[in-house]
Amino acid sequence: MMKTEPPLLLALDERNLAQFLAALALTSLAARISGTGQEARVCWWTEVGDFAIQTEFAAEIFHRRLFIEAHSFLSALKWIPGLGGAAYGTLTSNDTIGVNPFIALGGDTEVRPPLRAFSAKVIPSTTLPAQIKTLKSPTDCVAWLDQPAKGVSSWGFDCRVNTHASDAGISSDAEKTSSRDPIFPAIELLSLAAAAFFVPTHSWQVAKNKMCVAAWTKAIPLDIVTLASSGRVHGLPARYYTFAYRGSAHGKGGAYHFFPEAIIEHSPQQNYEG
Repeated sequence: MMKTEPPLLLALDERNLAQFLAALALTSLAARISGTGQEARVCWWTEVGDFAIQTEFAAEIFHRRLFIEAHSFLSALKWIPGLGGAAYGTLTSNDTIGVNPFIALGGDTEVRPPLRAFSAKVIPSTTLPAQIKTLKSPTDCVAWLDQPAKGVSSWGFDCRVNTHASDAGISSDAEKTSSRDPIFPAIELLSLAAAAFFVPTHSWQVAKNKMCVAAWTKAIPLDIVTLASSGRVHGLPARYYTFAYRGSAHGKGGAYHFFPEAIIEHSPQQNYEG
């Protein structure tokens, strides 16, 4: 039986799409770390705004190992361009091949997935390596998750980024504030990695511009996080959220897509009726 250690608490906001995705990426990476109790590791969203991962390791030890594992995975991310435009391509990390969260499944060119929220000036083949270049190692950066960077574009998932321009319905490129507005490269890259490698974000979509997720509040094994995030674990207590990119969230006027803070729903039924 695994020795119980206090959980590692990560200050991630479940109402922020980028941070919600980052938490899911971290759980998948946590499962890869060798140890004596991998199958007994659990995670959950707390009542005080943290994401908890409990393992056989002391929290400070696992904190260090997890961020080193995450940094290694993110540093190896590559975008292989495909045919059909800037958003078409394949994401890889070493020998792992992911899916493209920026295009519709089945090649439906008439459907724009919600996660393709970035402006036309954001090109994955140049944005991804630029984000990786700004990412500091956890051995050189105490606040690794929250490290800021400037002069680099965002995928549009993090509601803390470029908020002035986005609320105006334009991109920060158009407003010429992108070089002054910081991004958080660890969160940007983790959120992209989650969508490409670890969670079925296409299955979260319930409308053209909406995705519905569940932030479970009871400890569950790491290997059922994918199902739990989709609200598909019967009887599992959770808080349900709708993420809607800008347009539906703040009115139909803006063409620039960006995800503000999620709207909490009162029940799974309300959530999945969209």
